Amino acid sequence: MNTKYKYKYKTNFDDFEISLVKEIKDVYSLFEKRISKIQSEQLKIFRNIERGLLYFDANSFSNQVHFQFAFQTPVQRWFPYREGYSIKLVNSFIKELGIKGNIFDPFSGSGTTLLSARHNGLQSFGVDINPISVLVSNVENEQYTNTDIKKIKSNIERLKKIVKSNEEYHTSFPLADKVFNKEILNSLLYLKNIIQKIQEERVKNLFFVAWLSIIEEVSNIKKEGNGIKYKNRRRTPNGYIRIDKEKWERQNFPGDKYSYVSNKLIDRLEIIISDIQFKYGLNENKPKIYNGSCLQFDELISDEIEFTFFSPPYCNCFDYFEIHKVELWLGDFIYNKEQFKKLRIKGFRSNINSLDNKPVIFKNENLESLISLFDSNKLWNKKIPTVVRGYFDDTYVLLKKLYLHIKKNGFVGIVVGNSAYSGVIIPTDILISDIAREIGFNVKNVFITRHLTTSSQQKQKLEPLKDYLRESIVLLEK
Repeated sequence: MNTKYKYKYKTNFDDFEISLVKEIKDVYSLFEKRISKIQSEQLKIFRNIERGLLYFDANSFSNQVHFQFAFQTPVQRWFPYREGYSIKLVNSFIKELGIKGNIFDPFSGSGTTLLSARHNGLQSFGVDINPISVLVSNVENEQYTNTDIKKIKSNIERLKKIVKSNEEYHTSFPLADKVFNKEILNSLLYLKNIIQKIQEERVKNLFFVAWLSIIEEVSNIKKEGNGIKYKNRRRTPNGYIRIDKEKWERQNFPGDKYSYVSNKLIDRLEIIISDIQFKYGLNENKPKIYNGSCLQFDELISDEIEFTFFSPPYCNCFDYFEIHKVELWLGDFIYNKEQFKKLRIKGFRSNINSLDNKPVIFKNENLESLISLFDSNKLWNKKIPTVVRGYFDDTYVLLKKLYLHIKKNGFVGIVVGNSAYSGVIIPTDILISDIAREIGFNVKNVFITRHLTTSSQQKQKLEPLKDYLRESIVLLEK
């Protein structure tokens, strides 16, 4: 029987002890006789990639690699960005690595990395293709003066006195009637119209983010998995059942729909103003945030970077624009389906809708070996191999540019989740490590934060490989 090696490693990461998870070269010999040929082939590929990598058990980060507890964190709680991670996570790495220079996030999202940099008195830069993300990041990282605070408070008081309008408001969003109760939709659009008339730009943007943040809460939908689900559909042991929309709305919304929506907005604004008065992370190093592609960040940022920390879209075919489509349409970031399509194909190639016939230039031998194991008859979409190749082609381009812009002995931290297709695991964490080494990075550590679940159809197929279904933080050094 093989020995499971453990080493204690002193660190300041929240005062926990990191232990080496396993000795890579022969840990799976116990399973060799009972796994399938495809599983055995995967293990051979994994071992080849893992040669020389150090794994560390970072379970104490498990609640920090997602947004679950961020709603309790000042400023982060302004907008529910479910793809985000905790500011505490970034703070730990900044402290442990002794970062003193510029910080960068090529997928700035709601601005968590930038907030952390600001909290630590450091200059930071962010890029995101989603205009909502850029707006939220800018609003959360704005420096609000005493004059701003007075104007925010006066506008909140004014909002409390505004009564329901009898005028009808309209939106170009084609699914609006399904997504919203009619009165709630009109109330939302009326309040948006009021917010757009605020004269001070910083105050108006803050109110608009608060307005965007309540849309899901007052709607008939919720963000779940790879998109949005209607709240009037309920899961039962015999499958989903649909409750009549009007009946569901009567059961879940009060009679006074305008006051219901208005109070939600005011409550969110009260939280925001309390955080601003708390002066969370206030310093002169306001981040610079750009709306653009992470693959072209070098056209926007020329400053030398010491630390990059980010979480890219996972290679799981989740369309993150689909998840935010209600806010994109209702907030007038897009006006038609063609604009929505163009926005999707500007993003990272992580899903079917992001493909735009862009050629795959970089190919990784280990990745190609894994793709060759796909059973095309069991893939839910024939374009999945193209998505996987495109994802790692984009990853290569990004890492190559980061290598050129990061100072010597600078670091890159990447929060990623692995995925699986037709019983074949795509181990994004170690594939990124493999690509990074090819570019010239030194892979310092792969921190395993938590293991992931999979569908019941895939669970049995992946049982001997389940340790590879995980979320990790890959730490690179130049």
